[in-house]
Amino acid sequence: MIIQNFQDLVSNSKSATESFARKVMLDILDFGVKSVLPQNLVTKSIKLTDESLFIQDFKVNLSQINNVYVVGAGKASGAMAEALEQILSSKITAGSVNIPEGTKSRYNTQIIHLNEATHPIPSELGVSGAQEIVEIVKQAKENDLIIVLLSGGGSALLTLPVNSIPLEEFNILNKLLLRSGATIQEINTVRKHCSQIAGGQLAKYGYPATIVSLILSDVIDGSVDSIASGPTVPDPTTYSQAIQVLKKYHLWEITPSLIQNHLQSGKKGIIPETIKPNNKIFLKNQVIILGDVKLACESIKKFAIQKGLHSYMYSYHLIGEARNVAKKFLEDAKRIYYTKQKKPIILIAGGETTVTVKGEGMGGRCQEMGLAIISEFESLPNIIFAAMGTDGIDGFTDAAGIIIDNHSSILMKKKNLDPDKYLYNNDSYHFFQELGDSLIFTGPTGTNVNDLMLIGIF
Repeated sequence: MIIQNFQDLVSNSKSATESFARKVMLDILDFGVKSVLPQNLVTKSIKLTDESLFIQDFKVNLSQINNVYVVGAGKASGAMAEALEQILSSKITAGSVNIPEGTKSRYNTQIIHLNEATHPIPSELGVSGAQEIVEIVKQAKENDLIIVLLSGGGSALLTLPVNSIPLEEFNILNKLLLRSGATIQEINTVRKHCSQIAGGQLAKYGYPATIVSLILSDVIDGSVDSIASGPTVPDPTTYSQAIQVLKKYHLWEITPSLIQNHLQSGKKGIIPETIKPNNKIFLKNQVIILGDVKLACESIKKFAIQKGLHSYMYSYHLIGEARNVAKKFLEDAKRIYYTKQKKPIILIAGGETTVTVKGEGMGGRCQEMGLAIISEFESLPNIIFAAMGTDGIDGFTDAAGIIIDNHSSILMKKKNLDPDKYLYNNDSYHFFQELGDSLIFTGPTGTNVNDLMLIGIF
């Protein structure tokens, strides 16, 4: 089981119907995460036959390759590295991958070095790991192969600011962006233009070797330049756009001056742009998507149908302010339920909402969605909502997400909890902690393909 408190969440129900509904919803979420575990996806996508390496439809003749280097970063990169090393074994010359702090003991690699780093705020651990990765990539020659393992979380884990920006100031920028309500694409537009490694620049160090990027995507629109800030792919964004993002969210005036100076120098052409499309360094590059939230949602739908539920795919790319998205999701679920003659249904969504933090509380996207609609569940005894981050982390908390139903709303009334008060303070975590029947805990799952969101009507 991915969900550690599965039984506790089921037993919190006060009726057989509620218990059944909770069990079904949690089973589906658990299955969804398992469907995109990197070790399964790597094994499925990569085959080695004699001297031929097949990565989906791409073939590499290893007899013509002198050295194989493996580098990367992300919440799923540890499991990806372990699975890849099991396939390639001694054919790997050297490797280094930045993984989340506290997860190294989960994986067993003999050749690929696993370097623990911090997320979502970078640290010197990530910087030193990124420097090691750059040094490995620089060794590569024309007849070498570099395999780059990337997944969500890679932007923070693979941090190497330009020399003019101290890590402390880069982290101030990160904190401002993460609280602003900016999309991940916007955040990474800024990050890329403060980095020595993002925006195609890792590929620059590895040229003219063949580079194959294996990606577990956490980006809604599938734009690979935003995944881990696109270290091996062309970057279509500019310094001017990075400045525009900061101004859009009213962050420019409070951005550290060294970062302002750097971005303005880039805008004026004093320092080089990130690596753009049509650059020769990308001629031998391959980008392969191993899995994404669409795969997880499609797997969930098949699983739900097997359980006898009428399943509807609501969206693969659910975005927007979390509290507003949740209300629309609930209203649409009720409308579909009544138009389908009140047959039991489940609506499936994947995506990544945003939370514009204005309060001083603690929470995450999925928890804020639940907090925004829990009051409505008092009059909805047959509806249940569940959502979780596939990485097992919802916001700056130890919870993966939440599950709420009619009982949750009744319990809220008994405990005199005011959801509007907690919502105003962006304090969803402490609301659900006090409620005591809703928080989902998994710990780091080793994968990351956005959030999964479900509404069931039984």
